[in-house]
Amino acid sequence: MPTPRELLDYVIDALNSKDEERYIKFVGPEFELRAPGGVTVRGKEGFRNWHQTWTEACPDCTVQCHNAVSDPTQVIWEGTFTGTHTGVLHLPSGDVPPTGKHVTVDYAGAMRVAGREIAYWRDYFDSMEMMVQLGLVGAEARA
Repeated sequence: MPTPRELLDYVIDALNSKDEERYIKFVGPEFELRAPGGVTVRGKEGFRNWHQTWTEACPDCTVQCHNAVSDPTQVIWEGTFTGTHTGVLHLPSGDVPPTGKHVTVDYAGAMRVAGREIAYWRDYFDSMEMMVQLGLVGAEARA
């Protein structure tokens, strides 16, 4: 049975490969993901849709894991998302047309595993930093 860290590495590799079937393979039926902006998605299709939001907006996007700490049921990590905003970004507040800007956003994540399945995923990132990099708000908004 894969450890939480092994599952994280597997999912990140599948996400970076844009292999939808692989990255949802270990998502359980009760899966829940939470992210900034009040985003909550559930199940395999919810996770697939979450990832498609980012791959549609930034088709060249990649995710790296820099540091991870795990135990038998969970893993917490730091990472970086990079990509070029060449497609529509669908946000809860509305659609953002392509800006052509490159973004590099650090984030933290947490994943809990139940048996062989991913039960919970949480992403934390500075959405204001992302908006500044996309040119949607001025740099003074960081303050």
